[in-house]
Amino acid sequence: MNNKVELFVVSHKKLDRSFYPDRSIIYVGKHSDFYKEEQDFSDNSGENIADLNYTYCECTAIYWIYKNSNADVVGVEHYRRFFRNFFNLKSKKYFVKKLKKYDYILPFQYYMINTVKKDLIKHHGQFSYDILKEAFENVFPEHLDCFNKVMNSHHLTLFNMMVAKKSDFDKYCDFIFPILDYVFKNCEIPTDPVQRRLVGFLSERLMNIFLEKEKKERKLKVKHRLVLFSYKYKKVENCDKNPAKMR
Repeated sequence: MNNKVELFVVSHKKLDRSFYPDRSIIYVGKHSDFYKEEQDFSDNSGENIADLNYTYCECTAIYWIYKNSNADVVGVEHYRRFFRNFFNLKSKKYFVKKLKKYDYILPFQYYMINTVKKDLIKHHGQFSYDILKEAFENVFPEHLDCFNKVMNSHHLTLFNMMVAKKSDFDKYCDFIFPILDYVFKNCEIPTDPVQRRLVGFLSERLMNIFLEKEKKERKLKVKHRLVLFSYKYKKVENCDKNPAKMR
C-alpha cells in the first residue's frame, strides 16, 4: 500500500490551521469560499453535491473526498471531534500502521438502552425510520436483513468519522449515497433548523448497516477508537474572511 495520506477536517467555521498541522481542512456550507485558503478545500469544487449541505451535513464533504481525492488513505474528522491520543490528535503514521491490520478505524460504539430503531424514532420521528426502510426495500433489498439487524440492536457508531484505505472508503460511499439519494428525493425534508439535517442523521445509521453487510461478505476488521471532543477548537476571530464580520 502506498502511503499518500489525507486526513480531512470538516468545518463550517473558519479555523486556525496551525492547530491542525497534518490535516487538510475542507470547508462546507454557504460560507466555504470565504473561509478557504490556498491549501484548503471546499465541498463546492470539483464533482460535488455542496448545494445539499443543509440536509446532508458533513456528507457533502464525504462525497467530495469520494469523487475528488486521489490519496491512498483518507480520513474524516470534524472541527471539534478527532481520533485521540490522550489529549492529542492521532498522527498519520498511526493510521498507516493500524491499516496494515484493520480495514476501518472508527469512533467508539455507543450502547443504548433503547434499540437503534426506537432511538431514531424518538429523536427524528417515525417517518425517518419509514423512509430509510423504504429506501432499502427499493435500492438494496438484498441487505434488508442487515438493516433489520442494526435497527433491533443496541449499539451504534456515530459522527460520520473514519480512516480507511481509499478503496474501502469508496466502497462505503458506493453503499450509502444511493440510499441517501433515495431518501432526499422521496421525502419532504423538515423545515425545522435541526430536523432538516435529516439526511445527515440517517447517514450515521448507515455506517452500522454497511459494516453488517461487509461482515457477510468478508472477514472484516474494525478498530474502534476514542474521540476527542474539543470544544476549544481553534477558530479564527475577527478574520477579514469571516462573513459574520462583513455585514
